Amino acid sequence: MRRGPKQKTALITSAAILAALVLSGAANAGLSQKGTLQVSFEGAIFPSSLPRSGLAPVSVQMSGSIKTTDKSAPPRLERISLQINKHGTISSKGLQTCPLAKIAYATAPAARQACGSALVGHGNVTSRVAFPSQEPFLSIGGMNAFNGTYHGHPAIFAQVANSGTLTGSFVIIFEVVKTHGTFGTALDATLPPIASGYGQISSFYMTLDRKFSSHGHAESYASANCPAPKGVKEVGFQLAKATYEFAGGITMSNELEKQCKVRG
Repeated sequence: MRRGPKQKTALITSAAILAALVLSGAANAGLSQKGTLQVSFEGAIFPSSLPRSGLAPVSVQMSGSIKTTDKSAPPRLERISLQINKHGTISSKGLQTCPLAKIAYATAPAARQACGSALVGHGNVTSRVAFPSQEPFLSIGGMNAFNGTYHGHPAIFAQVANSGTLTGSFVIIFEVVKTHGTFGTALDATLPPIASGYGQISSFYMTLDRKFSSHGHAESYASANCPAPKGVKEVGFQLAKATYEFAGGITMSNELEKQCKVRG
């Protein structure tokens, strides 16, 4: 399948954003290593000026990558958990939900048409694909994230639609789980088969950013405040944590330290 100019531009832009975030993560110690396996994690929150108490609408960005120092194939990523600081919240109350069946095998345009009212974010996923008797190649798929429910709990359905050499789509189901301690919300996912099992995720980029109205009130899917003590205008805090679980029992985690300012 040939890509048109718009598709090429979108893929190049997404790849550039992801590369910038990953490089930024490496510079800010969002990088860990076990043997030859390296994982990175980076994130940001916008705006960074927030109220000391109460909540303000925010956009949350997270990205990560998986590679090896000797260029060998990394182990398959099986599960991922993205945890967000307890001073930030995710709330879908009053927001429409998307039935998983409507997007599971749909194209990206069809998924947006069916569930556009439940859209909460976007991004992309890069997969390393190694079919038998072929050289491995990378495939970048655009991501649309929809508000949903899974097993009776809030969820994010991240639909990834590939194009070019690899076509088709898959859905990463992130269960939205309330936790205790520094990180108050976790997005937990077991990763689905990619390319009939011949593909594995090598990087991702996701932004959660949705404003909506519910019963006449302005709402935001993601909200936060700045955990600065009284009298302090700027403070460092642990924004997010990523935990990667690989085949073979390997688990690696990265935490992100960021700054926020008290608004006003």
